[in-house]
This record gives sequence, C-alpha cells and structure tokens, in this order.
Amino acid sequence: MAATNQLQARMLDVMKNSDAMLKKHAEVNQGYVVTRFPPEPNGYLHVGHAKSMSMNFNQAFETLGVPADKRRTIFRYDDTNPEAESQEYIQAIRANVDWLGWKPWKTTYSSEYFDQLYEFAITLIKKGRAYVCHQSKTEIEACRTVLRELHGRVASEGLVLTPEVLAPAESPYRHRSVAENLAEFEKMRRGEYAEGAASLRLKMVLESPNPNMWDFVAYRIKFVPHPHIGDKWCIYPTYDYTHCIVDALEHIDYSICTLEFETRRESYYWLLDQLDLFKPMVYEFARLNMTYTVMSKRKLLKLVTKGVVRGWDDPRLSTLNGLKRRGFSARILNAFCKEIGVTRTQSTIEIERLYAVARDILGNESARAMAVLDPIPVAYEGLAQLTFIVEIENPLPTPLACSVPLFPQDKSRTEAHTMHLPNTFYLDRSDVRATDAADFFGVAPLKSVRLKYAAVFTCTSVATDATVGGKVTKVTGTVDWTNEKGLSPKGTMTWVPSTATPCEVRVYSHLFTVPELGAVDDWEALIDSKGSEKVYSSALVAASAASAQPLDALQFERIGYFVVDQDSTAERKVFNQIVALKDATAPTVSRKEEQMRQLAEKQAKMSLKPQDMFKTAAYSAWDAEGIPTHDAAGTTITKSAMKKLQKDWAKQKKLYEANLKK
Repeated sequence: MAATNQLQARMLDVMKNSDAMLKKHAEVNQGYVVTRFPPEPNGYLHVGHAKSMSMNFNQAFETLGVPADKRRTIFRYDDTNPEAESQEYIQAIRANVDWLGWKPWKTTYSSEYFDQLYEFAITLIKKGRAYVCHQSKTEIEACRTVLRELHGRVASEGLVLTPEVLAPAESPYRHRSVAENLAEFEKMRRGEYAEGAASLRLKMVLESPNPNMWDFVAYRIKFVPHPHIGDKWCIYPTYDYTHCIVDALEHIDYSICTLEFETRRESYYWLLDQLDLFKPMVYEFARLNMTYTVMSKRKLLKLVTKGVVRGWDDPRLSTLNGLKRRGFSARILNAFCKEIGVTRTQSTIEIERLYAVARDILGNESARAMAVLDPIPVAYEGLAQLTFIVEIENPLPTPLACSVPLFPQDKSRTEAHTMHLPNTFYLDRSDVRATDAADFFGVAPLKSVRLKYAAVFTCTSVATDATVGGKVTKVTGTVDWTNEKGLSPKGTMTWVPSTATPCEVRVYSHLFTVPELGAVDDWEALIDSKGSEKVYSSALVAASAASAQPLDALQFERIGYFVVDQDSTAERKVFNQIVALKDATAPTVSRKEEQMRQLAEKQAKMSLKPQDMFKTAAYSAWDAEGIPTHDAAGTTITKSAMKKLQKDWAKQKKLYEANLKK
C-alpha cells in the first residue's frame, strides 16, 4: 500500500491499529486499496456528489499512486433514516453512478448490517458504554447548552470539570445499571415505547471540548418501514453510530468525506476503539461550493415542491439529473471535478469554470447548425406569421445552394449538408436594427453583411411598426451572389431558409440573483424564477438538426451549445442551451439590470444577522455572539485572526442594525 500521509490531515493516538488488526486487514483486502462512496438515499445527487465520486473512484487512488488493478471502491447506500428515504432515490442514485461511468467493486447497504449493529449496541451496554435515555430532544439540548457554558468557563476561568461540576449537564439516566439498560433497550426493540420516548445514547467523554463526544444518540425509535429491508425494525441506528462501524466491517482503507465531518474524528475512532474494530484512515476535503448554485437538499426540495422549477431534473438545478438534462455530459462533469481537484481549503468555485470545461469539450465534438431564436412577428395576408422575413430584390430564378460543414472545427472531417438561400430567409431579431451604430456589426439600412457560407447581403430598407421604439417588421435588400463589388463586410450573420424547422429553444441563466446565498434567511427572495429560463417558442433551426435525438449536443453557430431536451416529440424539437459561446453576440446586461443585481447582493448582505455570518463549514465552534472560536479542524482561532473576525462582525452588526431601522 502507498504511503498513508498523502491523504492524512490530523493524526490521533486512538487511530492506531494493532499489529494483529493490520495483519487481519491485509489478509481481507489482499493487496487492494479500498475506498467507499456512501450517499444517503434521501434525495437526488448534485454536482457536489460528482466531486465525491471523482475522489473516491479515482483521485484518491491517483494521489496515493495505487495501480489501476489494485483499486476497489464500494458503493454503499447509507440508509439509516427510513422516514426520508425511498426507492425513488435509491434508483436515481444508482442511475447517476452508472451515468458518470463509475464501476463499483460491489454495492452494499448500511441497513444490511442492522443485525450486527444491534449486537454491537448490546456489547456497548454490557461494557457500560451505552445507556437508554428518556430525555426529550429539548432536554438533551438543554444539557448540551450547560456543557457549552462549562467548557467556555474552562477557557476563560480555568474551571476544572470534575464529576460534581459536570453533574448538571448529565442525563439523569446516564448511570443506570447494565441490567436495567439491557431491559430498557429490549423494550425499545419490541416497540413498547413511543417515538421520542427513549433512545440509546453512548456514554462518552463529557470532559472533551468536542461536542461530538457528548453522548450522541446511537439508536432512536421510528415506527416506519424501511424502503430496503421492510418492517423488521422499529429502532434504527443513527448515522454517527453506523458509518464508522460499517467502514470497519467493510475494511475500508480510506474513509473520505467532506470537512464538516472533521470534528467527528474523535467520536469515529472512539467508537471503533470501544468495539475493537479495524480503524480506517480518515481524510476530509472541502465540499464543493459554486456560485449562483444551491446544493442544500432542503433548499432543493423546496424549489421542487413549490414548483419554482420543472422538477428534480430542471436544467437550472445543481442536481446531476438537472445537469444531464442541461447537456453537461458525464465526460464534462468528470473533467470538471478533476480540474478543480480536491483540497482542504474552503472556497467557492466560479460556475464559469464548469462552463469553460464544457466549451472545451463541446467545441471539439459538437456538430454545427444555424438557428434563429427570436424571429419578429410580421403581418402576412391578415395572419400573424411568427417569422422575420428578409426579402431579396432581383431574385435569381433558383435559390443558391450553399455547402455548410457540420464540423468546421475539425479539418479532417468533411461531412456537410446543403442549405438553399431562397428569395425569403430569416435572420434573428438581435442581428437587425433600424438605426445603425458604430459598434454594431449586424443588419441596418444601407449596410452590407456576409451571410455565413453564402453571399453578401446589403440592406436597402428596414420597416418598423408604430410601437414605441419601432419594432422591425420587414427588411429588404439585395444579394451580391459573386461579390463583384469586392465588399469586405465586418459582420457575418447566421441565417436559416424558409424551409427551416420550427422548434422551441430554452435559454438558461442563473437561478439566483447573487453569486452566494450565504446564511440569508430569506433566500427565496433571491430566486430569479422567470428570468432564469427564457423560452423561444417560435425558433427556427436548419433541417440538419432535425434528426438529433435527446441528449445529442450541437452548436448553434454564433449563439452557443445546445442539447435536445426530453420534451421533444417527433413533430417538434425542444433544445436547451448548455452554455453560450465565449464570443457570442449576446445582449449585454443593461445598466439598470446591473444596478438591480448589485442592489440585491447588497440587500442580501444587509439582511444577514451578524450571529449567522460565520456559521459555515470553515469553523466548528462559535461563542454566544456567533464569532468563531475554533476552525474546521477544531483548532483554537489565533488572537490575530480573532481580532479580524471581531472587526468584521462589528461591521456587519452596524450594517444589519441600519437595515432594521429602514
């Protein structure tokens, strides 16, 4: 096995395995290095899970230098909470793993270890390390509040935590006899107590400053059938109790998780030590945070259930189903995860980095097509014809045949299709103006442009309606088929013929108006549900795109990359924009829109309570005012860093109070 310090952050004495245990572990794993990907089936996976999969199926082994034939990753459903889990989620997660191309060595369920977990609970009771507690959640939290105050006095007053001092913070059931705890736990198992009336807690180390060592709950009562194993149990183990034991039973070499679990190292190894089980190496990495994106399962669920988005696969969501529907392929997501890498530094990734990876991959492999997203309505023989008609003076008796390459980016590919330039063809609204400007390279009166793959078009007139500003209704011009005048237009326009295929095109932008939501309570006020999806129901696309199938990606020239949506039918295609082109002639954000964005961002900051501003995974403990006292690793904040935090806190307090007065 490769050197363990390559994936190690903080060593503890309790982490060490005996020589006998290491020998047994080596015999079980037979020279393979084993990791695991253990999602809880209580929702749909998001892009953060893609990063975790990349780490556990590939990047960890790369970092450790493990040969490809010595790698094993277990795909485990961490299914300890039947109330929130379902077969729908179980199947969706499996489909995501398969879609991303990862091949688990085997698939397991934590619920399949429930018999062993129960026997371990009995062992802990007999060792005097577990007790049945009848405190309510409120009462348990009250005891923990007392413990926090006591530990705060240890730092400020030098208080010594003797048994007498700790007594008010203890559960009154903590010192029950082994026989009584066994009898009470049996009552729990038989369903003689109501939900919440009893729990099994571990008798841990209240003297520890780490709250994870304060007698966490190992078993609770839930009269809910389990989606995988049925209704055998009415008591269910908690995540904190289960995941370390199952890691040990499966002889995981590296238990890899995100940084918010870093403070649970002590409890993880304490429990394995009590049960004399193998102790995997633990490594925590920074979870993925991305601008304009939410990955909280609670918030995602709210977006779906309230109908803000189309469903779990809405292209604006960070779910893997949504990203897939948006057109971000498995190759794109895996390349993105590899590019951003894995570190222990908390940071927020610009979503543009994902877009850049998509452009790099799509730019090389996508077929090209020409499309018009926004034709202008024109009155024609008394009917509202949803097209923008360009009439050509001096038409030829037959339309010009233009050879249009499908892969102009790849000189080795010669596939092409023919588009005819007839007397009537269509341009996009964004490419036409009634009044020209120096920085505009589109169609305007007395101006020439090149029609891509075709001829030079010179506009002779632009007709507008009587609305304010005058909407363009008709363009007339001439076509120089051979460019006899030797014109060199600056602008090159994409176009489609009168035989173009009607379709629907959906263009997506950010779902939120600010890059980072932070700890804002009213986060729903920052949703841009209408502006984040713009539907062009009367778009036109060249016939070459008509045969594309769902999830097929192509580039609409000068616009962006698009994918065929699942809503498409045999009669009508629907396309989703994946990303725009770097040099797309997209409308710029107006000054008013930018001012509104900045105002929303400022308002979000002003609405943030100072007590909440530092409640992030970058810290593990805070004082009564919400100022961090310990970093994510549990290390005490230095005095200089504390001064800066206090200064930032004071600024936010003034800002928040000023906002309240308004």
